[in-house]
Amino acid sequence: MSETLTTTNLLTSLLPPSITTLIDTHILSPSSPLQSLKRQLLLQASRIQPHLQPLADRALEQLSAHQAALDVLLPLATVVATVVVLNWIRRLVLWWTRLVFRAFFWALVAVFAAWVWKRGVLTSARDAAVLGAKVAGYVAVLKDVWVDEYNRYEGQQASGKWDEYSARRSGGGLYEQRR
Repeated sequence: MSETLTTTNLLTSLLPPSITTLIDTHILSPSSPLQSLKRQLLLQASRIQPHLQPLADRALEQLSAHQAALDVLLPLATVVATVVVLNWIRRLVLWWTRLVFRAFFWALVAVFAAWVWKRGVLTSARDAAVLGAKVAGYVAVLKDVWVDEYNRYEGQQASGKWDEYSARRSGGGLYEQRR
């Protein structure tokens, strides 16, 4: 009884009164389903405890007799448990990522369908062609910049010359010779 009073006093000091009343009524009350489940689990545990106690005693005796094996198995079990938990986390992150990307994809499909519905098929096709041409032009400019930079890099590698910034950072080189 004092345990329940201590818990209630702690909850009252931390939570609003409405939530404290809710917890008292539905969780801490002796007639609540959670307390009934707790009583049933304790009753079942007390029934099987005499059957499991000899097994636990024998297992502990074997572990104490083979302490060297325990010294190897305990870190191994820790590593295995860590790998299993990290695998769960990895799978959970992958699942959520896949869910978000699928939701994003179907949202884009819905937006595209609404756009076509609102503007009409021919107008939407014309707008898509204009947008595609602009994107293609931008990609062509990016390609030209990339090819120019790549050719410049190849020329520098072939001649062994650096640009001014690299020469300044290294403390000499071509930059010092040109000045």
